Amino acid sequence: MFFRTTRIFAEAQKLLDDGNVLIARLPTGYGFLADQVKRASTSIMLNFAEGNGKKGLKERQRFFRIAKGSLYEVAAVYDVALSFGFIEISFHQKVIDRCDYIAAMLTKWR
Repeated sequence: MFFRTTRIFAEAQKLLDDGNVLIARLPTGYGFLADQVKRASTSIMLNFAEGNGKKGLKERQRFFRIAKGSLYEVAAVYDVALSFGFIEISFHQKVIDRCDYIAAMLTKWR
């Protein structure tokens, strides 16, 4: 399956891995952030994959827009985590840069 060989999919997988780092740093009582980053990160990969399985351009782009929305959600989780002091600025910036990179690729993907 072609989508599995794309940079978008590879970067989304790295974003999922970054989520595991964040989850390990969350203190007790913040499981809701863990759930949110898991769901949104997974949604990016799954919607990108599903979009690649659609024939019509409009339908494909709809799934890519959903993936991009989930990507923004992931970025917001990292903003919250930074605000609460759960992650350092360097880790936050690395993840936000990855999010920007994936967003740019999703915008152009057909």
